[in-house]
Amino acid sequence: MGALFVVLGLIIGAWAIRSICVIQQSKTKKFGISLFAAWYFLTAGGIGDVEPLAAIVMLLLGLVVVNHFNKSSSSQNTNHKDILSEHVSALKDFDLVKPKAEKDAFRSKNFAKGKSVSGLTYVAFNYVNASGESSFRDVDVKKFDGQYVEGYCHLSRAFKTFRIDRIEGDMILRDTGECIDANQWATKMSTSNIS
Repeated sequence: MGALFVVLGLIIGAWAIRSICVIQQSKTKKFGISLFAAWYFLTAGGIGDVEPLAAIVMLLLGLVVVNHFNKSSSSQNTNHKDILSEHVSALKDFDLVKPKAEKDAFRSKNFAKGKSVSGLTYVAFNYVNASGESSFRDVDVKKFDGQYVEGYCHLSRAFKTFRIDRIEGDMILRDTGECIDANQWATKMSTSNIS
């Protein structure tokens, strides 16, 4: 009977740890919760000095908690899908969805292509996001279409898109250290013919 509890404890513990690891959360939190789950199910399985009735209750309680955790986390994932599908259907109802060709036509020009020689593609600036939060960004510009700056942001270590009208103050050309107004930079990017 003791071997059965140990096997059940190992199986349920492995299931609990797998359930913990598939949820998006920090590695530290995953490790801590997994460690607790392993200790709990190994103790319930009889590795500690536990009475058989207490082991059954602990295993059943652990099963219920893990099952509830799995159901609640999977329902959160489907809620996001439901919200997105409702958003898409609302856009369609109000004719706010643009045809694909119209989107591509707007963003077809790339004024940044071939401009790395001019020193205009390595910039730094203060950027205010949609929430009103300001941050200093170092960006290697890969694309500029007249309204959006796209490139590698060193702060977030990812490719990002920035609206030119949300750049606060002057831009710094990192190659030369020159300060230039964002609108002047945009004009230089779109008018210079450096290849």
